[in-house]
Amino acid sequence: MERANMADGEAGHPAPRREDAAAATNGGGAGGTTTTGRGIAKTGTGWRPSKPLRRVMTEVGQPVMLAVETFRTLLRHRRGLLADVRDDMFDQFKKVAVPGFFAMFGYGMLLVTFSVSILLILGAANRLGTIYLAIVIREITPFIAGTVVAGVVGTATTTEIGARKIREEIDALRVLGQDPIRILVLPRVIGLAIVSWVVNTLGIIVIVIQGYVIVTILGGTSRAAYLTNFMQNLTVPELVGNFVKMILIGLLIGFICASKGMHTDSGSEGLGRAVNQAVVISVLAVFILSVLFNMVLLGSVPQITVSR
Repeated sequence: MERANMADGEAGHPAPRREDAAAATNGGGAGGTTTTGRGIAKTGTGWRPSKPLRRVMTEVGQPVMLAVETFRTLLRHRRGLLADVRDDMFDQFKKVAVPGFFAMFGYGMLLVTFSVSILLILGAANRLGTIYLAIVIREITPFIAGTVVAGVVGTATTTEIGARKIREEIDALRVLGQDPIRILVLPRVIGLAIVSWVVNTLGIIVIVIQGYVIVTILGGTSRAAYLTNFMQNLTVPELVGNFVKMILIGLLIGFICASKGMHTDSGSEGLGRAVNQAVVISVLAVFILSVLFNMVLLGSVPQITVSR
């Protein structure tokens, strides 16, 4: 063996090392792939992200691409859109009206009871209207509304579109020359955005009425004091910000759930997994969007943080 290696060295061809042989075996040349210590797979022409990073990029990229396609469809195919949006919106509202009411009522009762008990200790029960404005309109109600809409309407959207994908109805629409984005996605997304704002508005009304009743009965505060403090702190930027936030939350839920439905595979098992993922991702996205939007709103209009 030593003589063979010496012969190769004398001939001008040194024997390859074990590392070089392993790299050649794994394709470490021009088109090969090697893995670094950080979990990033590199190739001879570039790098390929690791599996967790690819998963995150896929989960973010699919709704974004669907949103781009949907807006393009909105610009090209607007005929009959209002009727489709109206039908989908009414159907979605019927599904979410009762769960949304009970969710708002339950959270509102917990919130008003806790707030009144704390304010009674401080001797400032008449300031409930001021606190309600910042807590209810800006924070609590949008998140509850987004969560309920994602859990009820979002799951229905993913299920309906995913079932059509499994039965190959989406491919059949393309074969017939129809745009599945226009028929299945666009009306549902717009209707979901409007329904999110409607549920949020109804939730604000329910919780404000609860505060009005509880603070006058348990807190011993006059009706005029509660309503005066509430209306003095209610500003146009607050209402506009709440409206814009809920429209964005509805669009975000719609695109995430519709994207999960459009990319469903593996039959009924894959559909159930897609619905589960759609709800989890939607609730997390609603929380992140709400926090970022509040930061931007309070930084842009700082006067709404002043209590009057």
